[in-house]
Parts: sequence; C-alpha cells; structure tokens
Amino acid sequence: MEKIRFGIIGCGAVSQAHIEAIKSIPEAELVAVADVVEEKAVQTAARWGCKAYGDYNEMLATADIQVVNICTGSGVHMEPAVAAAKAGKHVIVEKPLEVTLERADAIIRACRESGVKLACIFQSRFTDCARFLYDAIQQDKFGRLVAANAFVPWYRDQHYYDASGWRGTWRFDGGGALMNQGIHSVDMIQWLMGPVKAVKAYTGCLAHERLEVEDLAAAVLQFAGGALGVIQCATSFYPGYPKRLEIYGALGSSIAVDDRVTELNGDRFTESEKEELFRKMADKEAARNFRDPMAFSFEGHKKQIEDLIRAIKEDRRPFVDGEEARKSIEIIMAIYKSAAEGGEVELPLKEDPEHIKTVHGR
Repeated sequence: MEKIRFGIIGCGAVSQAHIEAIKSIPEAELVAVADVVEEKAVQTAARWGCKAYGDYNEMLATADIQVVNICTGSGVHMEPAVAAAKAGKHVIVEKPLEVTLERADAIIRACRESGVKLACIFQSRFTDCARFLYDAIQQDKFGRLVAANAFVPWYRDQHYYDASGWRGTWRFDGGGALMNQGIHSVDMIQWLMGPVKAVKAYTGCLAHERLEVEDLAAAVLQFAGGALGVIQCATSFYPGYPKRLEIYGALGSSIAVDDRVTELNGDRFTESEKEELFRKMADKEAARNFRDPMAFSFEGHKKQIEDLIRAIKEDRRPFVDGEEARKSIEIIMAIYKSAAEGGEVELPLKEDPEHIKTVHGR
C-alpha cells in the first residue's frame, strides 16, 4: 500500500492532534516537522520518529512529502500555506483558514493555481451528530426550516490569554470568542441552514483585561431561505458550559449538546430511527472537558485527514475545502463589521471590515 507522506509546519499544541491522527492512519506517514523555534521541532521529531527542520522552506524543498499540515498560529497560516502550494504540496490548514478574507483568498488562489488540494479542519462536520442533522434536513424531516441557534458558553481565564502573545489579538488570533472558539458553531449553523443573508451583532470584552478582542459576541442571523438564527459565543461565562445547537422546523426540531443529539422531535422521524440515533449517541465517548482548550480527541482530525487522502487518490475536492472554510470567516467578518459600525450587514461581503484592514496595514 502506497502511503501519503505528510509534513507539519508549526509544532505547537494543536499539532499533536494532527500528528496523532496521521500516525493512526495506515495510509499516512509522518515524514517531517518544522517550527521557527527549532528546539520544538527537534523535540517533536524525536518523540514521533521523523525529521526536524527549523525552516519550513527547507522542509518544502528537501523533504519527501506530499501533504503539508499548517499548524501555526491563526494569523500566520497564509505564508506557509502559499509556500507549500507553490512547492506542489497538498495543504490542510487548522481552523480558521486565515484571519481575514483577503488572506484566506490568497491561500485558496495559490492552491488553485498550483493544482493542489486544499482542506481546512472543521472536525465537527465529521461527527455522527452533524451527519444525522445534515441528512435529516436534506430529507426534509424538519419541514420548512424556521430557526437555528448556536451557543458556545465557555470560559477562559486571564492566564489563557497572557500565556501566549498571539491569543486575543486581532492580528494573530483574528478575533476572540467568535473567531477562535465559536468558529466551529458558525461553520455548523451555515452548513446545515444554508447561506446567511444578513447579520446584526454586538460584541464586548467584559471579563478580561489587556484583551484587544471580544470575550462575548451575540448576533442575529437571517438566512437566505428566510429562517432566523442566533449565535452567542463567549469565553467569559464562568465556569464554562457545553456548547449547544438548536434546529427548529415547521414539522420537527432537534437539540444537540457537545455534538450529541439530546432532543429529537417530529412525526417524520420513526421511533426506530430515534432509538438507533440515541443508542449511537450513548455509545460515544464522554463529552470532552470544554473548560480545557486542548482536551479534545484527534478522531475528528483523523476523519478529515482520511477524507483528504481519498480526495488526493480520487482526484476530487476535499469535503471541507478552501471555499467551504471561507464561508465561516465571511460570516464572522460580517458580525465584526456590524458590531464595530452598527446596523445590519448584508452578505456577501466585498471586503474585510475597515478596522480589520487597519490592523493588517491596509
């Protein structure tokens, strides 16, 4: 069996999920890792049995790899991703794809022009919960969609932000509770409900000091199909509670807590269908500790990397490609624009909000 060979750029905490996922896939092989702090790369390589680089350009030029996983800080995804694409490597980027639409578009363009695959980590789409809800909506089991609400009532203490120079900054984190913690829920709600037509939002920093960005965001969404929605994301809700996703239709409804369906109603769902679903939900491992930012399984990353491997071999688009990953960034940029400038903001956006462009010197 021919293996797909991987290289990692960025050896911080999130890279461990990528590495463990790669090592668990028979068709994948971890060949090299790179980090600007060479000692981190050396330590990671020693642990996992691969080659270390202090310069990712050297890795791209000399390592025998086909895929590059971008695990750097959010606001520095573009440079290594574009370099990897130009070197002819397929690219998979940790979420978010980037912290602005302009920088995300540069990655998408580079991969398209180089003819390589581009994927972005949104592992929540690969859960049984997400697949069930998506299929149920496609099969019209909820009837006409009326509303969807997503809540991320988490808590991160001051040390969480102080421990890393890039967290909680516009330039390198791209935002706060919404862009960092809430983006999976933003992605999920738009994937299930369809395109967002307009948003009206408020943000604030209420529980932290020395923080540029929001620790609370609340937005009302209007979907293109007419349904309404609410997104609320926080890192200021002590001590933190499970995330929640609610789907309401004219003929059915569902509530999911931490990627498990806990409520399902509607005559179009058979009793056996409900029983099978709840049995499957009960068999899942206990929900992760949502109060610990790094307490998550690598299983979602594994499924997404497996999808990328199949996409390479079958010459198709990955399930969550660059264009899909861009959608959540656009919604978040619209929310930030509404919060900063006031009023309703319609989508699609032509460009990043002015205060975001200023941060990036534009």
